[in-house]
Amino acid sequence: MTTSKSFGNADPRLGTYAMNIFSPVDAVLQEARARALNASLPDIQVNPMDGRHLEVLVRACGARKVVEIGTLGGYSGICIARALPKDGRLYTCEISERHAVIARQNFDAAGVSELVDILVGPASGTLPNLAPHGPFDLVFVDAEKAGYPFYARWAEENLRVGGTLVADNAFAWGLVLQERIENPDHASAAKAMREFNAYVAKSPRFRATILPTGEGLVVAVKIQ
Repeated sequence: MTTSKSFGNADPRLGTYAMNIFSPVDAVLQEARARALNASLPDIQVNPMDGRHLEVLVRACGARKVVEIGTLGGYSGICIARALPKDGRLYTCEISERHAVIARQNFDAAGVSELVDILVGPASGTLPNLAPHGPFDLVFVDAEKAGYPFYARWAEENLRVGGTLVADNAFAWGLVLQERIENPDHASAAKAMREFNAYVAKSPRFRATILPTGEGLVVAVKIQ
């Protein structure tokens, strides 16, 4: 059966409308993004609306313990930490010490540093050390795409039942639809994202959906 209602919306005016109505940007977040850009960090942090999505999701599930995979300059981490209670904890994994330095500055400026632990190094090495602190209420993934399948399995084992997995870039910049990709790095990223999306969608331990944001945002609840 078909439906007359579309999934997603291609009208850019509605994106502007949403930004104007929900006002997801404030001075602290603007400063955090500017500090990251001034330090020559790549301009790949979540967009303001996705930052707001994160804050709302953390609040909605009453999260107290959150794991973020991919800190970068701390923009998304600020959005998450703002939603935590005073005794909450954000464990955020960042492979680059240089990026972690900027993130610490941004967490300090945002007044959330006491809620945040930054773990520097490849997430494949730091995540196993985090497991004893679990189970976790929410895991947010926004890191190198090749690692997403591993991160899905780690989240599946370390989230509490009822916990939430959120992952950005599920569309792999549109590349998930392409069968032939000349750039080997892009091809690897697209392959990993297809594997990640299929795994989360089909796992009997998750009930999952995908929000058709510009990048594609997977949201899954652990049900068993």
